[in-house]
Amino acid sequence: VVAHFDAASESLHVAKAGTGTGRVRLSPVGIDCGETCAAAFAPGRDVILVALPDPTSIFTGWSGACGGTESCPLRMSAPVSVTAHFDLVYHGLSINKTGSGSGMVQASPIGIASAHSCASTYPAGTLVTLTATPDESSVFAGWSGACSGFGTCTVTMDSAQNVAAR
Repeated sequence: VVAHFDAASESLHVAKAGTGTGRVRLSPVGIDCGETCAAAFAPGRDVILVALPDPTSIFTGWSGACGGTESCPLRMSAPVSVTAHFDLVYHGLSINKTGSGSGMVQASPIGIASAHSCASTYPAGTLVTLTATPDESSVFAGWSGACSGFGTCTVTMDSAQNVAAR
C-alpha cells in the first residue's frame, strides 16, 4: 500500500486596475507581479504585499482582501484575491497670452486650442508641443515661462507648467 500526501496550500491572486502603472511585490518570498500574478502558500504563512507605482503614476489603494494605501499584510488561511489600483498623475499647463496683438495657441497632443488664456491637464511625462499663430494684424513676439524663443515650444509635463505667448 502506498499513501500519497500533498502539502496543503492557499492561493493568492493579485491583479492591477486603474489608468496608471506599477508593480506589486510580495515579501518575504520575493514574488514580483506584473499585470497579474498568482502564488500558493502554506496555510498560516504571512505575506506582505507592497505596491510600487511607476514614476508617472500613483498608488491609490487596495481592494479585495486589503484596504488602504499602505502595505498589505496577509495571513494565508483561505484563498485570497487582491487588486492594486494605480492612476496616472496629471499636471496642469497654463497658457497666458500677453501683448497688444492677438492670435491662437494650439497644443499637440490636443488639449489646448485657444485665442484666449487657457489651461489643460496632461499625464505626467507627456511632451506637449505648443504652436503660436498670430492673426493677420499681429506678429508673434516670443515665448516666456517654461518656453523661450520664437518657434514651436515643447514642454515636458513633469510638473505644473506656465507658458506665456506674446
